[in-house]
Amino acid sequence: MRLLILSIWVILGVVVQSTWLASLLPMQFTPDLVLIMTISYGLLRGPNQGLLFGMGAGFFVDLLSGNIIGIRALSKMIAGFCSGFMEKNIFKDNLLVPALAVFIGTIVCETFNLFMFTAFKMNIGIWFKLLEILPLACLNAIVAPVIYHFFLRIERFLAERAK
Repeated sequence: MRLLILSIWVILGVVVQSTWLASLLPMQFTPDLVLIMTISYGLLRGPNQGLLFGMGAGFFVDLLSGNIIGIRALSKMIAGFCSGFMEKNIFKDNLLVPALAVFIGTIVCETFNLFMFTAFKMNIGIWFKLLEILPLACLNAIVAPVIYHFFLRIERFLAERAK
C-alpha cells in the first residue's frame, strides 16, 4: 500500500512540476518536487527509507529527463539518506525543519548534479546554473512545508490503518 501511494505521489510530482508549475511560474526554473518529497520522506522515515525513496524517485526522473541515467538518482539518494539522520532528533509537526533541510539539500544536490554533468562533458552552462541554485533553494524551501505536511498526513494515515 505504501509503495503504491508513494509511486503515485512521485508520478504526480513529476507531472505537476513539468507541466503546471512550468507554465504557472514566470521563472526559468520550477521547484524540484521530487527532491522535496525525498527529503521529506527521509525526515519522516529515517535514512534507509529515505535512501530507497530517493534512489527510486531519482531514477524515475533520470529516465524521463533523457540525460545521463543515474546522476539525479545518486543525488536524491544521498539527500534522502542524509535527511533521514535527522528523523530521531526532530519534532515531526515543526514545518520549519523541512524548509531548512530542503534549502540545504537543494544547494548540495544541485551543486552535485552540476559537477557531475560537467564531469561527463555535458554543455549546460556552469556559471548560469550556479546562479540559479540559490533562488531554486529558496523556492524549494517555500514549497517544502506543504509537501512535508502531506507526507506527514499520509504517514499518520498508514500508521492508523496498520493498527
